[in-house]
Amino acid sequence: MFFCRNRIVLFLCLFPIVALGQQTSVVADEVTRLPILHANVYTGKGKTFRSAISDEQGRVTVTFPFNRLTVSHLNYERRTISHLSDTIWLKPRYNSTPDVVVRSKEPEWIRPFLKRFVDEKTTRYAAHDHPFAYHYFSQSIGERQYYTYESDGLLCLRSKAHNGYAFCQGRGIITAADSTELTDVQNLRRLLHEDFVDEMDRSFIREHRFYVNGDYEGRASEVELLFRSKKNTDDRGRFVVDTTRCLVLSATRTLGRKSNIHLRMPSFLLTMAKWLSGYGVDAWNVDYHVRYVESGGQYYPAEAAYKLFFKAHESSPDKREEEFSEQMGGGFTNMESTLTLTPTDSALPTADDIVSAASFSTTDTTSVVGKWLNLPRTWYIKYNSDAERAYEVRLAHLNAELVIQE
Repeated sequence: MFFCRNRIVLFLCLFPIVALGQQTSVVADEVTRLPILHANVYTGKGKTFRSAISDEQGRVTVTFPFNRLTVSHLNYERRTISHLSDTIWLKPRYNSTPDVVVRSKEPEWIRPFLKRFVDEKTTRYAAHDHPFAYHYFSQSIGERQYYTYESDGLLCLRSKAHNGYAFCQGRGIITAADSTELTDVQNLRRLLHEDFVDEMDRSFIREHRFYVNGDYEGRASEVELLFRSKKNTDDRGRFVVDTTRCLVLSATRTLGRKSNIHLRMPSFLLTMAKWLSGYGVDAWNVDYHVRYVESGGQYYPAEAAYKLFFKAHESSPDKREEEFSEQMGGGFTNMESTLTLTPTDSALPTADDIVSAASFSTTDTTSVVGKWLNLPRTWYIKYNSDAERAYEVRLAHLNAELVIQE
């Protein structure tokens, strides 16, 4: 009898430890009631940092002890909880309506309207006479580590004098648990080069179907259009247009693995990489949101947000490239970034003032503090020249204060 009683006591003591050791919940949108994939659930800091991520069905399994958990996703307001319930509801930051399959016929006015917008957009979105004050924040989260990079300064959008993007950093802060971390402007470049208005062209119009969201409540001249790719079901979103002035005011877009490979990877290089190293993309999801504001007769992306979930593999990875990617926050599968721009009266730099890979010497060791640096498109797969590789290293070594989280 004594032996049995001790077995019962031992079982009761172990049970709560097992329960605390592994708990499962579902992260979901409180408006649409749909599951949220790739939401972050984490606790601690520095060497005690632990995290989990929700899967395609919004399920998240927590296998580490915690007193409080933070639940976050770029498109939703952050929550702090003390225990896991069956469902964790998150409130959307942006307009959110159920992603239903629309069966109504596409209105006849949409395509002529969008073609007119494409023809006129360069005169309204790409001729800025002054740089903008910017604030950029990027966060990367892994199972046992995290990385953040915050940067402020001046940013030059496309103008009559310079058909590209450039920035001059005034302040940079890296927060991490490792003193080897570097600066990461990869997602800043993606936010700029993958801009919705920039990618809205006649090809985009041909490849998508458009519908009016009848539940949208805005100004009298505003209409929200839902869109879906005709070919790939993982390319969809919504954008608000001003039908009177022929403008795009805001946009939200979601891209999955198939669409991202189609849009972002040259097929020839991908085939070569598969043949040479067994390279393959396991997962590639992007959530993107942007809001445009007028200044001096021109519209600019006043607020933009970008979430990237990316996993790839290869049979013989380059260890130096992997280490470099990890040090600048790119070694994580789950990354989130935001960018805000504010107009200034500062003068635009001339083309000669902007340092680029073409003008950068691979042996140049001079400081880039206070200089304008070109922000080229970042590719997920590309053969880089020596000058381009050296310039990427320079962008990863910007002056930044390092905050170590113990």
